[in-house]
Amino acid sequence: MTTLIDRRDTGYDHLASAAGAAAFLDETDRVAAEVDHTLTAEQSKVNRFTGHLTELRVDGAPGFTDADIANIAGGEGGTEDALDAGYIARAKEYLASVSEAIGFTALEPVEFEADPTVTRTSEGMRIVSLQQMFNGIEVWAMQPKVWLHADGTVDRVVGDTVSMPAGLSAKPAVPAEVALRVAAAQAAEPMTVRGPFGEYELPSLDISDGFERLSAQPRTDQPMTFAKGGFEEAIPARLVYLYMGGDVRLTWFFTISRPNFAAQYHAFVEADARTADTDAPEILYFYDASNHVVGGLVFRENPVDSPMGQVPFPLPLDAYPTQVTAELLPELPQGFPLAWTDPGNGTLSTKGNNVRAVNGTSRQPFQVLVDAAGNGVFNAGVDTPEQFVTNIFYFCNRMHDLFMMLGFTEKNGNFQAVNLSGQGKGADAVLALAHPGPVDGTANMTTRADGVSAVMNMGLVTATGRHTANARDVVDHEYVHGVTNRLVGGMLDAMGLLEDQSVSMGEGWSDYFALTITNFARAQERVVVGDWVIGDPRGIRQRPYDEDYPGTFGDIGARRGQVEGEGNADLSYREVHDVGEIWCAALMELTRKVSAALGDKQRGYRLTWQAVVDGLKLTPKNPSFLLARDGILRAFKAMEGGRLTSAEYGTVQHAAWEAFARYGMGFDAFCPNATFTGCRGGTELPPAGHTD
Repeated sequence: MTTLIDRRDTGYDHLASAAGAAAFLDETDRVAAEVDHTLTAEQSKVNRFTGHLTELRVDGAPGFTDADIANIAGGEGGTEDALDAGYIARAKEYLASVSEAIGFTALEPVEFEADPTVTRTSEGMRIVSLQQMFNGIEVWAMQPKVWLHADGTVDRVVGDTVSMPAGLSAKPAVPAEVALRVAAAQAAEPMTVRGPFGEYELPSLDISDGFERLSAQPRTDQPMTFAKGGFEEAIPARLVYLYMGGDVRLTWFFTISRPNFAAQYHAFVEADARTADTDAPEILYFYDASNHVVGGLVFRENPVDSPMGQVPFPLPLDAYPTQVTAELLPELPQGFPLAWTDPGNGTLSTKGNNVRAVNGTSRQPFQVLVDAAGNGVFNAGVDTPEQFVTNIFYFCNRMHDLFMMLGFTEKNGNFQAVNLSGQGKGADAVLALAHPGPVDGTANMTTRADGVSAVMNMGLVTATGRHTANARDVVDHEYVHGVTNRLVGGMLDAMGLLEDQSVSMGEGWSDYFALTITNFARAQERVVVGDWVIGDPRGIRQRPYDEDYPGTFGDIGARRGQVEGEGNADLSYREVHDVGEIWCAALMELTRKVSAALGDKQRGYRLTWQAVVDGLKLTPKNPSFLLARDGILRAFKAMEGGRLTSAEYGTVQHAAWEAFARYGMGFDAFCPNATFTGCRGGTELPPAGHTD
């Protein structure tokens, strides 16, 4: 993410003193007495930007009663939908009952809407994603999650909320057309974008024809859509409240996509009556939300190590390093893995249920004939446009099936044209564009809400003549952006990684899976990304992700020369790709230590991957490193008594804390929010008896 305009006061401290944060503890005790069960709040879990608690732990809350279960069983829409409705109702009801322990006042309205799909971890925890509302309008980035056990008991409430001042207007003083004119002018400006393959220029765009309103919405305060003008697709508009730090503004929110999704801008333009000029409103927040770049491996592996070879479409289950758990099995379609291609008229093409891979110029798939026995082989010459399309098709389908086995299923918002289970929205297979030549950014991925396709672009690296569609770690990295954006961001908008630390972790998660999926079967660990595609064995990151990687959580925000340690003067942690290295390094160390603790590399990798994916589901939107750390630790805890014995869990828990502490995310680490401001590293392990 590249922020171009941000008028929020992200350093605002809602709590004037430590005593202000400590007041939460007294309030928690009072509310706990009212609800008659244990609530645990930690002073370090207060977001000082909003003044609200980001994690409330719950113990002893009541679960579903027999009457609840009877009502759920009798609900409409089928048993699964009715059950989800029961979890959603319980989550909303519970959050309202403990709202004062989180930071709301007694008289303050507590209004939330829920993502209609309830996410499940591999161990059966249910997660309800909520969106804070006020006056029927969403409050931007305030999207907590409620964790529930299968019996309806609440485990905890995590994520950001904020108190809303009384008297806020819900009616815009600025027309949407006027606000769009201002936002579009900014989006049409030329821009220099930084990528690991160098900087590239986005040219200015012609928007002189204006933007016709497409929706027939008669009310001017309701969501609407405008024609695309000089951009890639139609432009949606809606009202949102934007918390500025001590102040809240009513804004028009637009999503504006440049051609080929080289950038996708989110624009917040003031809409309330406080603007000095309703004909020239101010942009309050404006950033590029697209995920740009990384580099990597080709064909099945690296072409230097493994020549191009023929593989079946789809791959058999035993070709994957992952394994399906009994809890997850019911969420997979019968006969999984399903066909990657859709046969028709005697041909096969690179357009299937999971991925639509096409030539980025012609927008056509690669087609081959099917013989009388039904066989068809996508056999193209190396480094041809058809081969690039075939390779991106293979890599994306492989990642689709692998993450299905880790729990990124139809129910949890995966990318498919048709969801055979009827869960999720479908109609959103990944559109994978393999451009014959260079493309802005060389590689990127834009993720949208469930039901709207993600778009991946791969192109030629001019300096080396190598194509990112042939680079497995490029494609894997970008595909993982889609997974993390939906699992943390939620299926309604897939926009839950917006703050600085959150975006950085998106880069770290992507590097982590790109490397560890390869390392599962390698004797020698691979610790660099992008080396093949740029022709440099050092790769595209500042340092290799080995056990000596020097950056830590406490270094976040440091400029070059400020990072402690001999020989670290060239390191910088003020940009999201660089900060993401710390998160990836910690996850790599986590995988090593868990594997060593269990004495089994393959089992250690599988359990750690599962904990990371389950942790994504448990992690609230716009998380800090520490909140995401806690999601992973809780995911391991849920494995106790199942995939881990109690003794094994104790060993794994200790190993996990050691890995996080090694990278400054120990028990005593602290940050006031998810920005780069005020991060304090810590190396302590939790006290004896602590439960994650």
